Amino acid sequence: MRPRFSLQAQHNYMTSGVYQRNKEMKTGKNIGSRNGFKKGNILGNFGKTGEKNSHWKGGITPLHLKIRGSKEYKLWRTAVFTRDNFTCVWCGDKTSGNLNADHIKPFAQYPELRLAIDNGRTLCVPCHRTTTSYMNKSST
Repeated sequence: MRPRFSLQAQHNYMTSGVYQRNKEMKTGKNIGSRNGFKKGNILGNFGKTGEKNSHWKGGITPLHLKIRGSKEYKLWRTAVFTRDNFTCVWCGDKTSGNLNADHIKPFAQYPELRLAIDNGRTLCVPCHRTTTSYMNKSST
């Protein structure tokens, strides 16, 4: 088996400071004299959620984003797609990345029908753009 690097390249790497720092990090030695951290320290906001994260702004996520990100909404979308056999009900397109679950009665105006399966239909993107309620166009 051929070596990955020439002997000269291996020698240059082994004698460089990069090799020594990597070796220290792998063994868990304190390298704080250079950057102030020890192996295993969690840096910044990593793993901190909610109020513990320094970027927390007090739970300002809009209601419609909370609903659209919920499990119930994802189940609604899946149920609508399954009912319509993953096919656009207007043109018959079956391209999977091209399908949207559309609310027949607008999401914003009928909150009680947001998760009603009979208020949903599968439309491809071009057909969805032609609906009267697409992107807050005037709707019924």
